[in-house]
Amino acid sequence: MTTTEETYLHYIEGIDSLNRAWYILCELRAVEKPKAIHAAAFRFALIEYAKPYIRSDGKHRRGRNSYKLPAPNLAQDFLTLHHQILDLRDTFLAHNDLTLKEAKLFVIQHGTQPLVGVFSSNSDPSLPDREAVINLIERTLDQMYVEQERLEKNLRQTD
Repeated sequence: MTTTEETYLHYIEGIDSLNRAWYILCELRAVEKPKAIHAAAFRFALIEYAKPYIRSDGKHRRGRNSYKLPAPNLAQDFLTLHHQILDLRDTFLAHNDLTLKEAKLFVIQHGTQPLVGVFSSNSDPSLPDREAVINLIERTLDQMYVEQERLEKNLRQTD
Protein backbone atom coordinates (compact mmCIF):
# COMPACT_ATOMS: atom_id res chain seq x y z
CA MET A 1 0.00 0.00 0.00
CA THR A 2 1.36 3.42 -0.94
CA THR A 3 1.38 6.49 1.32
CA THR A 4 -1.40 8.01 -0.80
CA GLU A 5 -3.51 4.87 -0.44
CA GLU A 6 -2.87 4.71 3.30
CA THR A 7 -3.84 8.39 3.67
CA TYR A 8 -7.07 7.68 1.82
CA LEU A 9 -7.76 4.62 3.98
CA HIS A 10 -7.30 6.67 7.16
CA TYR A 11 -9.67 9.31 5.82
CA ILE A 12 -12.34 6.73 4.92
CA GLU A 13 -11.97 5.13 8.35
CA GLY A 14 -12.56 8.58 9.83
CA ILE A 15 -15.76 8.97 7.83
CA ASP A 16 -16.89 5.52 8.95
CA SER A 17 -16.17 6.37 12.58
CA LEU A 18 -18.16 9.61 12.39
CA ASN A 19 -21.02 7.77 10.70
CA ARG A 20 -21.06 5.16 13.49
CA ALA A 21 -21.17 7.95 16.08
CA TRP A 22 -23.98 9.69 14.17
CA TYR A 23 -26.00 6.48 13.86
CA ILE A 24 -25.71 5.67 17.57
CA LEU A 25 -26.75 9.19 18.56
CA CYS A 26 -29.71 9.14 16.17
CA GLU A 27 -30.82 5.78 17.56
CA LEU A 28 -30.70 7.25 21.07
CA ARG A 29 -33.23 9.90 19.99
CA ALA A 30 -35.90 7.20 19.94
CA VAL A 31 -35.29 6.13 23.52
CA GLU A 32 -38.05 7.37 25.80
CA LYS A 33 -36.68 6.07 29.09
CA PRO A 34 -32.89 5.94 28.93
CA LYS A 35 -31.12 3.27 30.97
CA ALA A 36 -27.48 2.58 31.76
CA ILE A 37 -26.90 0.97 28.37
CA HIS A 38 -27.96 4.21 26.69
CA ALA A 39 -25.41 6.20 28.69
CA ALA A 40 -22.76 3.70 27.59
CA ALA A 41 -23.86 4.03 23.96
CA PHE A 42 -23.67 7.82 24.17
CA ARG A 43 -20.17 7.68 25.62
CA PHE A 44 -19.10 5.20 22.95
CA ALA A 45 -20.48 7.52 20.25
CA LEU A 46 -18.29 10.32 21.61
CA ILE A 47 -15.26 8.01 21.48
CA GLU A 48 -16.14 7.07 17.89
CA TYR A 49 -16.33 10.77 17.06
CA ALA A 50 -12.86 11.37 18.48
CA LYS A 51 -11.09 8.46 16.74
CA PRO A 52 -10.15 10.23 13.48
CA TYR A 53 -8.61 13.13 15.41
CA ILE A 54 -6.40 10.95 17.61
CA ARG A 55 -3.09 9.39 16.57
CA SER A 56 -3.35 6.46 14.17
CA ASP A 57 -0.21 4.61 13.08
CA GLY A 58 0.16 3.16 9.63
CA LYS A 59 2.89 1.40 7.69
CA HIS A 60 4.16 4.69 6.24
CA ARG A 61 3.45 7.03 9.14
CA ARG A 62 4.11 6.26 12.79
CA GLY A 63 4.68 8.05 16.07
CA ARG A 64 4.76 11.83 15.84
CA ASN A 65 4.17 11.61 12.11
CA SER A 66 1.09 9.37 12.48
CA TYR A 67 -2.26 9.98 10.81
CA LYS A 68 -4.60 12.40 12.52
CA LEU A 69 -7.31 14.52 10.95
CA PRO A 70 -7.22 18.26 11.61
CA ALA A 71 -10.15 19.88 13.39
CA PRO A 72 -13.08 20.49 11.05
CA ASN A 73 -13.31 23.89 9.38
CA LEU A 74 -16.46 25.04 11.17
CA ALA A 75 -17.78 27.99 13.17
CA GLN A 76 -16.24 28.61 16.60
CA ASP A 77 -19.14 27.09 18.57
CA PHE A 78 -18.70 23.82 16.68
CA LEU A 79 -14.93 23.92 17.19
CA THR A 80 -15.46 24.45 20.90
CA LEU A 81 -17.70 21.39 21.00
CA HIS A 82 -15.17 19.43 18.92
CA HIS A 83 -12.38 20.23 21.39
CA GLN A 84 -14.66 19.48 24.35
CA ILE A 85 -15.33 15.99 22.96
CA LEU A 86 -11.63 15.33 22.36
CA ASP A 87 -10.82 16.52 25.88
CA LEU A 88 -13.52 14.28 27.35
CA ARG A 89 -12.13 11.35 25.39
CA ASP A 90 -8.61 11.98 26.66
CA THR A 91 -9.47 12.60 30.30
CA PHE A 92 -12.70 10.77 31.06
CA LEU A 93 -14.18 8.53 28.37
CA ALA A 94 -11.19 6.47 27.22
CA HIS A 95 -8.88 7.23 30.15
CA ASN A 96 -9.18 7.77 33.87
CA ASP A 97 -7.52 11.12 34.45
CA LEU A 98 -7.20 11.38 38.22
CA THR A 99 -6.68 15.14 38.11
CA LEU A 100 -10.38 15.55 37.23
CA LYS A 101 -11.42 13.97 40.51
CA GLU A 102 -9.36 16.19 42.80
CA ALA A 103 -9.50 13.24 45.18
CA LYS A 104 -8.05 13.01 48.64
CA LEU A 105 -7.01 9.75 50.23
CA PHE A 106 -7.53 9.26 53.97
CA VAL A 107 -6.01 6.51 56.05
CA ILE A 108 -7.02 6.23 59.67
CA GLN A 109 -6.25 3.60 62.25
CA HIS A 110 -9.27 1.85 63.76
CA GLY A 111 -8.00 -0.42 66.44
CA THR A 112 -5.44 -2.62 64.75
CA GLN A 113 -6.88 -2.18 61.27
CA PRO A 114 -6.16 0.73 58.94
CA LEU A 115 -9.24 2.12 57.21
CA VAL A 116 -8.78 3.74 53.83
CA GLY A 117 -11.22 6.25 52.40
CA VAL A 118 -11.37 8.39 49.30
CA PHE A 119 -13.08 11.75 49.06
CA SER A 120 -13.60 13.22 45.61
CA SER A 121 -14.56 16.85 45.43
CA ASN A 122 -15.55 16.68 41.75
CA SER A 123 -18.23 14.67 40.03
CA ASP A 124 -17.88 13.32 36.52
CA PRO A 125 -17.72 16.03 33.86
CA SER A 126 -20.96 16.80 32.07
CA LEU A 127 -21.35 15.41 28.58
CA PRO A 128 -22.34 17.57 25.60
CA ASP A 129 -25.85 17.84 24.25
CA ARG A 130 -26.69 14.94 21.94
CA GLU A 131 -28.35 17.11 19.29
CA ALA A 132 -25.39 19.49 19.21
CA VAL A 133 -23.04 16.54 18.60
CA ILE A 134 -25.30 15.21 15.83
CA ASN A 135 -25.24 18.63 14.20
CA LEU A 136 -21.44 18.81 14.52
CA ILE A 137 -21.07 15.39 12.91
CA GLU A 138 -23.42 16.21 10.03
CA ARG A 139 -21.61 19.45 9.21
CA THR A 140 -18.24 17.73 9.47
CA LEU A 141 -19.30 14.86 7.22
CA ASP A 142 -20.61 17.31 4.61
CA GLN A 143 -17.08 18.71 4.33
CA MET A 144 -15.44 15.30 4.49
CA TYR A 145 -17.45 13.92 1.58
CA VAL A 146 -16.16 16.76 -0.62
CA GLU A 147 -12.58 15.99 0.45
CA GLN A 148 -13.18 12.28 -0.13
CA GLU A 149 -13.94 13.01 -3.79
CA ARG A 150 -10.70 15.01 -4.09
CA LEU A 151 -8.70 12.18 -2.51
CA GLU A 152 -10.31 9.61 -4.83
CA LYS A 153 -9.45 11.77 -7.83
CA ASN A 154 -5.86 11.93 -6.57
CA LEU A 155 -5.81 8.13 -6.26
CA ARG A 156 -7.04 7.69 -9.83
CA GLN A 157 -4.30 10.03 -11.09
CA THR A 158 -1.56 8.04 -9.35
CA ASP A 159 -2.66 4.70 -10.86
